[in-house]
Amino acid sequence: MLRSYKSTPRTSMKETPFSLTYGTEAMLPMEVAVNTLRVANKDEERNAQDLRINLDILEEKREKFGMGQVAYKHATERYYNQRIKEKAFRVGEYVLRKNEASRAQPQGKLGPTWEGPCRVTEANKNGTYVLETMEGRQIPRTWNARNLKKYFF
Repeated sequence: MLRSYKSTPRTSMKETPFSLTYGTEAMLPMEVAVNTLRVANKDEERNAQDLRINLDILEEKREKFGMGQVAYKHATERYYNQRIKEKAFRVGEYVLRKNEASRAQPQGKLGPTWEGPCRVTEANKNGTYVLETMEGRQIPRTWNARNLKKYFF
C-alpha cells in the first residue's frame, strides 16, 4: 500500500498546503484505481457531502492557521527582543561611530572598527543622533544608535 499522504510536508498547524488550499486531502490516482481502505468506504454521494463540509470549514481552517502564524511571529519577536539592549545617548556625550557605517577610513581585515570620538549635539525621538567632530564641525546625516558606541576617556 502506498502511504505518500503520510509523508507530505505539513505545516506547524498539522495541515498540508493542499488541504489549506482546496479544503480536502489530496488523493493519488493510484489510490482511486487500487481499492485501498481510504477509498473503500467512500461512495459518490457521501464523498460529495464530505467535500461540501470540508469546503465550508476551509475558511475556518485558514483563519486558525493565520492566527497560529501571527502567534509564532510574536513569540519569535519576543525571543529576539529580549536580547536587545536599548542604547540612549544624551546631548554632550562623546561617542564612537562604526567605521562600517561611516566608511571614513578604508575598511579591510586590519582596518579600524570605530572612528571618533564625536560629540552628540541633538538626540531625536526615533533613536537617531546628530553628531559633530571634536573641532565643532557638523557630521553630515543622522546616525542610528546601532552604529554608535559610548566613548570613555
